[in-house]
Amino acid sequence: MYREEWIISYGKNDANSFYKPTELHPMRHTDGPLLPTFLMPRDTMEVFFVKVARLAGGLQWPLDVYGDIALRDSLDHMRNYLFRRDRNNCQTLTSPQDAFLELTGPSRAVLLLDEPIFEIDLKVKVEGSSSSHDKVLCLDYFGYNNIAYRGTSSYAKTKEVSSDNCTMEFKFAHVKRSVEATITARMIRITSGSGSFSARFTAHTTSIIGEDVVLLDSQGREVAVAEDGEVALQRRVVVVGEQCELVIGMEAMLLGGGDAAENTSISHKLCFYARSAFRSRGYFVIGSIRIQIVVGWSLLP
Repeated sequence: MYREEWIISYGKNDANSFYKPTELHPMRHTDGPLLPTFLMPRDTMEVFFVKVARLAGGLQWPLDVYGDIALRDSLDHMRNYLFRRDRNNCQTLTSPQDAFLELTGPSRAVLLLDEPIFEIDLKVKVEGSSSSHDKVLCLDYFGYNNIAYRGTSSYAKTKEVSSDNCTMEFKFAHVKRSVEATITARMIRITSGSGSFSARFTAHTTSIIGEDVVLLDSQGREVAVAEDGEVALQRRVVVVGEQCELVIGMEAMLLGGGDAAENTSISHKLCFYARSAFRSRGYFVIGSIRIQIVVGWSLLP
């Protein structure tokens, strides 16, 4: 019923439009020379994690999970995907301690102009059978009533969604008067050694203390690096309070040997003050590897 109502209201009676991703990109107002006068810091949502908190309905660990989790806001009412995997690319959740979904979005900032909607359509793959025998993990939706919040400070919130087969847990934040930050990482110099490393990149804003967004966690495996040096982050877009800092952390370890005198592991942080536009740059160094972090700032409509 919810899907049918959306198709009538926003999909022009095209059923396929329900699944189309947002066509609005991040960094829409990063570069000048002139910025539209209607742009300003806005209230936005930051999603920290989504996890399978508890199982029911006879399901047992491990789970091979696939499907979609998306957010819609009133900027274009289209799906801003947080998680999207098909049946041939499941994520295996092995235990309650390893039940966090590997989020890859949102692809742009989620605005809190009207109530945003979370949509959940997840299944569990049953080995040795066709997709018709797969089990529904969670099929539901819920909204966040941002209009009811009259506070002046950003805050984090946990929401549980229960279904016949599981309970999902969502941790997100209402970030007051914020700007969009789009993060890229690039390996720009290797003076010696193989240049391979494992890493965990995180980000958070000082307006929400103690909550990190995981940009990439290679879990001890080699980080994928393109031919041009770009590091393949799983998530790139976060939001930052207008008078706050963006803190990017990197925990990394060199792989494949190398000079024993080199530091083989690091745990460093870079801090950037929020800006209205343009870019900020900083560098991580691990052994002979130099990684450039670029943050593209953008005000919001």
